[in-house]
Amino acid sequence: MRATGDQDPDEPDGPLRRLLTVLVSAALEPSLPGVLLFDLPPEHLPAVSRTFAHLLGRSCGAPPGRPAPRTVLDSATVDEDLWIRPRVRRGPEGIGFTFGPGPLAEPDAGPRLVVVPDLARLSVPGRRAAVQLLGSDTAALEHSGIRHHWRPRARWLACCRSEDAALLSPHLLDRFALRLAAPDLRPRPGPDPLGPLPAAWATALAPQTPRPRVTLTDEAASAVLDLLDEQEGAGNRRTLALARIARTLCRLDGAADAVDPPRDGPTATALPVTPAHVDRAARLIRLRTPHRPEARPEHAPDGEPPEPPGAGRPLPRPEPPRGAEQEAEAGVPVHGPESAQPLGAAAAPGEPSPAVNLPYPEDAAGPGHREATLRVPARRGAGARTSRGPVTGVRRARDLWDLAPVRTAMEAAKYRAVRGGTGGPLVIAPADLRGYVRAPEPVRMLTVVLDHTCRGGWDWYPALEPFLRWAYVTRASVDVVEVGGGGEPDELRARAFTARSTRDPRIAAALARRPGRATPLAHGLDLAGQALRRALRHHSAGPVEALLVVATDGRGNVPLAVSRTGRPVHGPVRRTGVDDAVAVAAHIRALGRSRLRSVVVDPGRPPYTRLPAALAEALGGGVVGRADDEDAPGAPDREARHG
Repeated sequence: MRATGDQDPDEPDGPLRRLLTVLVSAALEPSLPGVLLFDLPPEHLPAVSRTFAHLLGRSCGAPPGRPAPRTVLDSATVDEDLWIRPRVRRGPEGIGFTFGPGPLAEPDAGPRLVVVPDLARLSVPGRRAAVQLLGSDTAALEHSGIRHHWRPRARWLACCRSEDAALLSPHLLDRFALRLAAPDLRPRPGPDPLGPLPAAWATALAPQTPRPRVTLTDEAASAVLDLLDEQEGAGNRRTLALARIARTLCRLDGAADAVDPPRDGPTATALPVTPAHVDRAARLIRLRTPHRPEARPEHAPDGEPPEPPGAGRPLPRPEPPRGAEQEAEAGVPVHGPESAQPLGAAAAPGEPSPAVNLPYPEDAAGPGHREATLRVPARRGAGARTSRGPVTGVRRARDLWDLAPVRTAMEAAKYRAVRGGTGGPLVIAPADLRGYVRAPEPVRMLTVVLDHTCRGGWDWYPALEPFLRWAYVTRASVDVVEVGGGGEPDELRARAFTARSTRDPRIAAALARRPGRATPLAHGLDLAGQALRRALRHHSAGPVEALLVVATDGRGNVPLAVSRTGRPVHGPVRRTGVDDAVAVAAHIRALGRSRLRSVVVDPGRPPYTRLPAALAEALGGGVVGRADDEDAPGAPDREARHG
């Protein structure tokens, strides 16, 4: 939600005041340790983290102007940077090095601030640490001879783009209870970039201030459940987070009453959390906004006619019929006669709208490959043993595979006189065995996007055979993304699977699958981009050489948003699906052409013969499989030549 032009940033609903309220709540309440900021400009992160560190220092009784210690985690963070740190000690034998608990083990006196500039690019050890520590009552460390038990008190400040929420594990996102979208945040210059801290909040943060008991009333609990009871599969973390935010706001109000007590007497010992606090908490994280007072849409009862349009909403005019040339220029997808039936899975009653969950963009991200996202990927060898790379050296053999016979014989010859004499046979002991040290070969992968709706009478086996043969010869893994296949449970979404080699029977079944009706091409390219992004970014898995092959005519009639939400739109989609496919292809091209090559296999079906060339240009690759030379890239369309 963007602030209006006449809204003061320091107003209770302004961006600066809302962010300050979130940071104070996290510093005051230990059960709200994680703060996640969406779309925060990177240049403003130092000012926000500095303010948060000063609030944490104030909460633990540090001298004024002394912030809490900070630790920054990025894509290069490893386990040794998180849990242990070397220490220099002087002993009776001189100076020696030992290991002690690391920054996340909290050896300091007060809480520490952990800053994550980009949560989507955080290393796997950093993600595991966030899942283990955020929201945990106790933690234990056993590493490098160190045994340490502590109660996690660190606060986490993470930043992430809204479109990257689909790439993160839901277990990781659920750990951040306080969420705020800050695309238009503009901190003020000076010592207080988020505005001055109210006196009541400063009093509440002081450790010597007594903490009043806060009780959750039945009305407040019902209000929390009314806001989030329709989140199927989301668990109870969001409900607990909203209740804890409301409890913290109640505690801040109690601190304000303590600074300025009412005239009729002192404040009560127990502070009740009312539905008003729940409503303020929902507005704070934008679960409920002034322009959207209800948290969920009210569904009309069955059997009642739909509400007529209001006076301020004009009736839509029927569009005049278009000719074939006008439809070709507008890019209206061609539907078969059976497309009058509704496409996609039916929406379940009570399913929330994606616009409702503004703090939770992962709900509208759709399906993704999220399994094993918190594990470091193991390097996949070309065979049973990684003995195919060039020889770089020799070492003591660990097993009987890939032995170095010459160096083994040379090692046994050193002890020939001792073992059997110079005239006897050469005796080779187990300690003499030597094996080769080989450099790892590049891990190769083939990603194939199969658009079943483009086949018609076209036989795509000859066009795809060279790429499958390359994957077979190089022992590459194969990622297959199927678009528009027949018999899918949800026609609005593509599906994908990974095969270790081309001998997987699922690949033959995918190539022979009959076509369906819808073409979610943008979603298929999105799934292919996610697989390529994971393979190319995991440097610990070795260098990757990837080949992307897209067999399609470029006619995508399902927008990406529809594929992610699963709810079809009413009315014509026009070029939305095609434009989304081109936009996703541009993101795939940004992964880099040094290790990624892209090819579009065009069936050459009229009309719209320019769409495959436009898709190939967005991918930064070439086009193969055209029907004739006249359909080369840059040639005019057939209907334009023969019209």
